[in-house]
Amino acid sequence: MLKFDMKKFIFTFMVFVFCFNAYAEKINVIKHSRPGGLIDRLNILIAESLGDNFGEFIEVPNCVMAKKIMESSKTPVLTAWPTERQADGQPCKLSEDYFVSTYSNSPYHITYFKDNKKAEDINYLLNGDIKIGVWDSAFWYPPQKEFILSLNPKAKIIRYKSKPFRTALASGEIDYKMVSFPGEDPVIAIMDGETLLPEHKFSNMGYSLLLFGNFRYNMEQIYSSDSWKERRDQTHQPWMRGQFKEYQIKIVKELLQEISESTK
Repeated sequence: MLKFDMKKFIFTFMVFVFCFNAYAEKINVIKHSRPGGLIDRLNILIAESLGDNFGEFIEVPNCVMAKKIMESSKTPVLTAWPTERQADGQPCKLSEDYFVSTYSNSPYHITYFKDNKKAEDINYLLNGDIKIGVWDSAFWYPPQKEFILSLNPKAKIIRYKSKPFRTALASGEIDYKMVSFPGEDPVIAIMDGETLLPEHKFSNMGYSLLLFGNFRYNMEQIYSSDSWKERRDQTHQPWMRGQFKEYQIKIVKELLQEISESTK
């Protein structure tokens, strides 16, 4: 006769109740970034993928406020969270207890202006006296700089704010720029770990986001949704899909540690 295990039954029952309650309640999504920007669009995508389980958007002006909501909310909440916020010393860093899964990642693309015939030659990228533009990010600039100078020591790297960054290629100020979304500009190379310097520690670096929440959630509900298939940002792909949570956290920590060390 099978022996009835009361402790195991209670544990299983509590897990069931917890999961049921989490999905029985409406799930709110925290919006904490510029309306219409990438992070905002990915948070809207989360809401759309929730379907009838979606409650409402909680809109706050910054990640500090979003962190406070995550840590104090009594109802289920989810949000897309830029990976760099989890680096040591960052003011918005959240506890791993709120880590649900890696979310999306887009490798950096090196693009050029379509009429720049000199720039379309890969040898010019690798050996020429090039000018290359990067986004003005205190966090991402050091590893990008390290990678670019390893690729071409003669490169001049220029940091840009939003508006001038959009026009720098067409105006001829730079030969190339490093972006997560290439748009209409042709791509000469992708940092995918294979195309350029495959042995470099930043060869497979891209702009990535995580999913944080105060309850357990299956990312496949997002990835299998029509909203994900029809998303605008097709270069952003599932990041470490199907891997165990502990492994995802380990890889994220290692990435952030490498980037942090490049700033010293």
